[in-house]
Amino acid sequence: MEESLSIGIIQPSSSPDRKLFERGLGVLRHWKVPFKSFVDFEEAKASHKAFLLYELMTSSRFTHLWAVRGGAGAVKLLPYLDEFLRSETTPLKYIPQLVGFSDITTLHLYIWKRFKRIGLHAPMIVNLPELDKRCLKILRDLLIEGSRGYKIPGRSYRGGIAEGVLIGGNLSILASLCGTPYFPEEREIILFLEETNERLYRMERAFLQIILSLPVGSLKGVVLGDLGKVRAEDFLKGVEEFIPEDVPIGYAFPFGHIPKNVPLPIGGRACLKVSRIKATLQIAG
Repeated sequence: MEESLSIGIIQPSSSPDRKLFERGLGVLRHWKVPFKSFVDFEEAKASHKAFLLYELMTSSRFTHLWAVRGGAGAVKLLPYLDEFLRSETTPLKYIPQLVGFSDITTLHLYIWKRFKRIGLHAPMIVNLPELDKRCLKILRDLLIEGSRGYKIPGRSYRGGIAEGVLIGGNLSILASLCGTPYFPEEREIILFLEETNERLYRMERAFLQIILSLPVGSLKGVVLGDLGKVRAEDFLKGVEEFIPEDVPIGYAFPFGHIPKNVPLPIGGRACLKVSRIKATLQIAG
């Protein structure tokens, strides 16, 4: 284990279930990693949550800030974070790596755009006890051993090869950032998306909003994880005409609101290879 590893557990969105929270902490204790919880189980004001996050981001106390759960509310922190960070008179030397997914997508993209700090789109603390064993091992190795390069299998929808920066997360959350200063802008994007408990037509609308907001020519690949009750094939049939023909598409990758939730580095480099029979996402080492 890296001696410098230190985890701060944060609550930027909804409050967690106490039993699930304790079970999640049990996994960290089993790993024997140092952590400190800032979870208070209260629905604090967004300004209070943002100030705590700002203090933890700028204190140099932690290597990672790990969200206890998703839910709703993270987007409310952004204008306050802007205000607090404007008070910094010198550039920040170090930003902890954020860990989480779902609603935490908002904070991932904020931190990436502002600081170019790669985040880890990965299960929250309350998800750890139910996580697939292989995914749990990958997550542990990333955090503790510092391992990097690995492959993720998926299914083929449209063939091709693409390289770029992994940008994405929850479909609805990413769409909600369109037209704001927090929407990501990269020259080469591999867009990865997951969703849960959302209707097909709303997902199509959110996806088109994202596609139309991306810089022209920046989309290099599309990667779909779990989409809840919506079949990926049905979703893609409704939106594929809006994806440039030279952009490869893969689906059924193991990430999202499911036990098989493989970590993905938001802002990290990756290569998507889609043949006629399979798709592979290679995470750069």
